Amino acid sequence: MFEILHEVIAEIAADPGKFAIELVQFALVIATVYFVAFGLGRRKGMFANMLAERRESIAGRVERGAHAADELGRSREEAAARIAAAKSEATAIVREARTTARRLSKQTRATTDAEAAEIRERAARVLQEERAEMHVEIRDRLVGVVAQSTRALLNEGVSPQEQRQLIQGIMASEIGHLEESAEKLPATVLL
Repeated sequence: MFEILHEVIAEIAADPGKFAIELVQFALVIATVYFVAFGLGRRKGMFANMLAERRESIAGRVERGAHAADELGRSREEAAARIAAAKSEATAIVREARTTARRLSKQTRATTDAEAAEIRERAARVLQEERAEMHVEIRDRLVGVVAQSTRALLNEGVSPQEQRQLIQGIMASEIGHLEESAEKLPATVLL
């Protein structure tokens, strides 16, 4: 290493003017590189411009990140508000559905009760009509029995007094049977 240093000093000593020119050229190259890279005064160099652009880019990203964080916070708040509103709306819908179901159940029950009452009334009317028809049928039978017994009496030659007593006895017996039949009929419709 000393040999290289000794040779450099020997060359500088041999031609000092050339060394000065090379030194000035080296200084100009360094100054040009510094001026291009870092700039001078108000004029910025490439590195300064690159650093400034990088700073601006980073600052922009940080600002966008902060804005995105704010947006995310607002979105979360809005989502929480929408969820709360949806829950309250769902509760209101369920409450309204239950109220409607109760109302419809009461209406259906009232309609069913009214229809059942109407069916009972119709059944009672039908029963009354059937009783009336049965009474008519029993009377018709009674008249037929009386007519037969009268014919039988006339054919046997019974006295009018005996005929009257016999007819009254037969009629009393048949009326008793009719009353028993009427009592066996149910008084009310069983529902």
